[in-house]
Amino acid sequence: MRSALACSLALAAATPARAQSDAVVARRLSLEQAIRSALERNSDLTIAEARRDLASARGRSASSPLWPWLDVRAGYMRSTDPVAVFGTKLRQGTFGPEDLDFAVLNNPNAIADWSTAIGVRWSLLDPTAWAGRSSARSQAAAADWVTVRTREATILVTRTLYYRAQTAAAQLAAAAANLEAADATLEAFGKRRERGLLTEADLLQAQAEHAASRAQRVEAERARLDALHDLARHLGWGPDTIPEPSDALAPPSVSAEVEFYPGQRSDLKALAAAADAAGAAKTRARLGWIPVVDLFAQYAWHSQDPIQFENDNWTVGAMLRWNLFDGFARSADNQQASLNERIAEVEYEQALRDAEKELDQAQRAVRSAQLQVEATEAASVAADSGRELMRRRFDEGLATAADLLQAEARATAMRQRAIDALAKYHMAVARLDFVRSQSNPES
Repeated sequence: MRSALACSLALAAATPARAQSDAVVARRLSLEQAIRSALERNSDLTIAEARRDLASARGRSASSPLWPWLDVRAGYMRSTDPVAVFGTKLRQGTFGPEDLDFAVLNNPNAIADWSTAIGVRWSLLDPTAWAGRSSARSQAAAADWVTVRTREATILVTRTLYYRAQTAAAQLAAAAANLEAADATLEAFGKRRERGLLTEADLLQAQAEHAASRAQRVEAERARLDALHDLARHLGWGPDTIPEPSDALAPPSVSAEVEFYPGQRSDLKALAAAADAAGAAKTRARLGWIPVVDLFAQYAWHSQDPIQFENDNWTVGAMLRWNLFDGFARSADNQQASLNERIAEVEYEQALRDAEKELDQAQRAVRSAQLQVEATEAASVAADSGRELMRRRFDEGLATAADLLQAEARATAMRQRAIDALAKYHMAVARLDFVRSQSNPES
């Protein structure tokens, strides 16, 4: 004998996809297709990926001080300022004995200067730049792992919403079957009332049960539409399309034991990378006391004619920069960096402990849900058999109308509980997969 739960799930899976209105189109899809759609369009995942790319760009930007900087400058100047004229003539190589006349020096004629220069700067020794790059790279790694965890969370939510939509469809199918049974019972009671075999109270009770069944079907349809629209929003679909799950809720299966290493979970790796970034930031703050050595070089051309250059010159040098006092800013930076590192380390250690607890809770939830499925399935089968038996006894005049209505109500309630229990089992399995996931950015 097929169980009431199996019949309801089969009926739900066989329900054809249909448009909810002229403006809304239903699209059937499997769980695998739903997950692919969510990974392509879910807004939370899109934001996480953008933040990952932003952190990666910041990491590359933090490396720029370690490379030589090349500048090219070109300009034009015209001036009668004595100092500017004097220096410009020297740079152009046009300074002569006549320019030493005091009258000319104090009141020179205007001079034009076209200049082009190529300069190179390089911080040969800047420990803070190296530590800053290390911190930025660790932050980028943390953002990468956060994206992986967001992807896993997106899959978890997709599975949960898909199971919810499957449950709503199965509950709607069960409510429809219950309404059909209520129709048949009400018709049978009406005929018996006409023959004087039932009282008016019996008929009124059957009508009340029929009205309740109709209301239950309306509520089941509403719950189904809500579940479908919630799934559509999560998938990133527009309001003109809703998903119709093509898969049915499968019976429980034996899940394989998986070795769990908390430190290999993506969110733990993100926290570990954040702790590394905080440690590098602390090192950077401490290295702020060390002097910096810069190298620089420049090659320049100057001329009064923009087409030809009359003179060129070059400059090379090195510079030592050492900030001996900055108003205690570095001391405050060191303190903040040390505290941030401590916070990051404690958060990581706490997350490791929490991960073990989460795994234990998730495993117990799956075991409990599986037992609940077995119990409610057995209860549903028994209640369904009891209803059939009570109907035969009622037809034979061995049971009252109240007995039959009570048996039908019990069968309906057990069928609904069995459907809910199976859905909760699948949600618990999805949660367990999420808790014990071991992944990497390339997966």
